[in-house]
Parts: sequence; C-alpha cells; structure tokens
Amino acid sequence: MVTNSDFNFTNNETVILELPFSEHIEELRQRLFHIFWIILLLTCVAFIEVKLLVKILELPVDNVKFFQLSPGEYFVSTVKISFYTGLLFGSPFAIGQIILFLLPGLTKKRNKSYFAFIVEFIIFIWFRFTFFVLCFNSSSFKFFFKL
Repeated sequence: MVTNSDFNFTNNETVILELPFSEHIEELRQRLFHIFWIILLLTCVAFIEVKLLVKILELPVDNVKFFQLSPGEYFVSTVKISFYTGLLFGSPFAIGQIILFLLPGLTKKRNKSYFAFIVEFIIFIWFRFTFFVLCFNSSSFKFFFKL
C-alpha cells in the first residue's frame, strides 16, 4: 500500500483564528460602507416614489394636505420622507451587518443567548412600529385635526 506523508490526519492541532486590529477595522469599514450604500440606494428609490409615500402619510388625515410656506419647503420635506424611509427599510440590513461583525468574537454560549436577544429585539421593534402606524397614528391625527 502506497502512503503519502503529506496527508497526516492524526495530528489534531487546534487552529486559533485571530485577526490583527487593523483587519478588524478594515472589516468594520467595509460593513459600514455596505450599510451606507444600501441606505443611500433605498433613499433614492424612496425619493423616486415619494408621491406614493406622501399619499400614504396623508391617509390618516382627511382634510390636511402638504403645502409649502417657502419655495423649497416641499422639496426638503420630500427629502426627509425619503431619507427616513430608506433608513427604516435599510435598518434590518444594518442590524444584520452589525450582528455579523460582532457574533464571531463571542463564545458559543453567549452567541446563542445574544442571537435570541437580538431576534426578540427586532421583532419587538417591528411590532411597536406597526402598532404606532396602524393604531396610534390614525387616532391621534383624527383627534387633533378634527375640523
């Protein structure tokens, strides 16, 4: 039987994978750039479709429309609406990138507990946002702007 000495599988050394500080900073920089570009892309898409977003924001209030007091006010409002929409829909990606940066440095026990905590936190944030938009937002607008 022919044996090859290059394939020595009986040696079970543990490999420690540690990155130097500069590579950690480089990975963090890359992840932050990814977050920035995704939020910018989603903001641009929201800016293109801003008329639909304005109609959605006007739905809870029957008699109030967006109007401008100065020449650039409506444009500034549409940029704000677009930015907040891009930030809202880009936040799951941003949270995912932060999680992917932090989780490899944790132990297995902490990794499981933090992962469960993060998932519960994300679910709580989305339920809170949904409750605010569907319940509180429409009733408060109708109460304060009853004409």
